[in-house]
Amino acid sequence: MPHILVVEDDQDIREDLAFLLRRQGFEVTTAANGLDALEQVRTDKPCVILLDLMMPVMDGWQFRTRQLAEPSIAAVPVIVISGVADRTRHPCELNAAAMLAKPIQMERLLAAVKRVC
Repeated sequence: MPHILVVEDDQDIREDLAFLLRRQGFEVTTAANGLDALEQVRTDKPCVILLDLMMPVMDGWQFRTRQLAEPSIAAVPVIVISGVADRTRHPCELNAAAMLAKPIQMERLLAAVKRVC
């Protein structure tokens, strides 16, 4: 069963995504910020990480920078899910498998996840 890590600070969105993905047959773990996500991805390498950008403690940009700097986890693909566009940084800097805007369209999310996993 493919494993997905959902990294999202909004508890309602995080729980809704986890619930919907589990109903589609995925194993799902969650993290509320990038720091927690780094710890999880080091021990349980998922087939994909769904990553919010705007989070406390460690945001998505910082998470991705740290992830790409660690050879053991750098290859784990990321799908960015964000409602906020950072005008000072370009999404291509994240080297993400896909970028999806909030509110999330589940059909597009599932298609992106299935492409990666």
